[in-house]
Formats: sequence, C-alpha cells, structure tokens
Amino acid sequence: MPRKAKKASVESLAVEKKYLDQEGLAHLVQKNDARYVRQEDGKGLSSNDFTNEYKKIVDDLNYKPIAINSFTNNRNTVEMGSTIADVTLNWSYSKTPKSAKLDNETLDVSLTSKALTGQSITTNKTWTLSATDERDKTVTKTTAITFVNGVYWGVAENASSFDSAFILKLQKGLQASKGKTFTVNAAASQHIYYAVPTRYGACAFNVGRFDGGFTKAGTIEFTNASGYKESYDIYKSDNAGLGNTTVKVS
Repeated sequence: MPRKAKKASVESLAVEKKYLDQEGLAHLVQKNDARYVRQEDGKGLSSNDFTNEYKKIVDDLNYKPIAINSFTNNRNTVEMGSTIADVTLNWSYSKTPKSAKLDNETLDVSLTSKALTGQSITTNKTWTLSATDERDKTVTKTTAITFVNGVYWGVAENASSFDSAFILKLQKGLQASKGKTFTVNAAASQHIYYAVPTRYGACAFNVGRFDGGFTKAGTIEFTNASGYKESYDIYKSDNAGLGNTTVKVS
C-alpha cells in the first residue's frame, strides 16, 4: 500500500508541472520578444525597417542615369538633287524611360523605331530623340540625313574635252570633302581621272609616295544622276599606262 501512495504522489506532481510558474512565463515572454520587432507609433507593418535616409543611400547606389544607346536612320548620306520620301528611324535605351519625345512629338516609351512616310526631304534634315527617366534626368541624341555631291575616279582614254556623261562613267563616292585614296588599273592608252566639286578646293596628288603626277584638265558644269548641277574640276594623270596604281588625293 505505501508504494501505491508514492506513485499517486508522483503522477499528481507531473500534472501540476504542465503549467508554467511565474518565472517560466517571464522567460517565455522574453524569448518571444526577441523574435519580433515591436510596432512603433506612426509605422505600419508595411513600412521600411530602416529610415528613409538609409533607403535613399541604397537607391542612390543602385541608380544609373538613362542613356540613349543608339539613334540611327536608314538614309544617312544621299546625293544632292534627290528627294527622300521614306525614312526609318531606329533607337535603343539603356532602360525604359518615363517619357520620350521625337523632336516635339511625344512617343510611346515602348517604341524603338518609327517609319516616316510621305516625306519630301531635299535638304539636310536632323531629328532629335529625348528620353527622361524616373529621376527626371533627360538625355538627347540626334541622327541626320546629309545631302552631298560625289567625287568620281577611274580610267579612260586620253581626252581634252569633257561633259557630264564622261564623269558619270567613272566610279562615284558620296562625300563632303576632296580627300580620297583609290586604286585603279590603267591600261597602256588609259589615263587616270579624278573629278571633284570645284567648291571642295584644289587637289594635291600622291602616287607611289611621290607627290604630283596629275594636272587639272578642265572645269565644267556637271549634272549628276539626280539632276543637281554644279561646277566640277577634272584632273588627269600626266602619264598613261600606269597599270595597277594607288592614288592618294588631299
């Protein structure tokens, strides 16, 4: 019988120990507090865990101003006298802008190209693209169509008079200056010719590291393939039959 009484006493004590005493409850509250951030007046659960000042520092470190990576058109350099009816503009950004404009036209910020149709462009034309980011940083970039006349070079039989047809048979390069380096192959009876707008100025020649060897053979009013007229100077090599020759014009 005494043994049964002792067993009952132990079981009773175990039941009692299922409940926390004051010291245990205080310990539990302390551990629980360490797991959470107490709510502060004026802040909700969705507020920043750190101050706006520190948030701004982080934002500043991550911020990169917007840039226009490229802005181009599909025409660029065209011959004087021609008319451009259609142009396609293409561009790219470093990030999506808050707003964008093409000249004074507001653009959809998702656009990266624009086809311009029904144009009648006959003189130099420039477009300006602008983009503004989330911090109101604005950047611009331009693209342009430039109208120029050509310089012409090649070989032909000896000639003392010239017309537009003679020049048009030569090879053409559209450029706004007289300088050019080219290579031709002049047969036994052929001279090397170079024709350039008079307004580009007098030309100097270098052949095989030697200066000279060319003389201005004439000046005519030249009409190009697009119908534009202007004065051209025509230069001719002093000698015929120079074979494969590289000429530098300056």
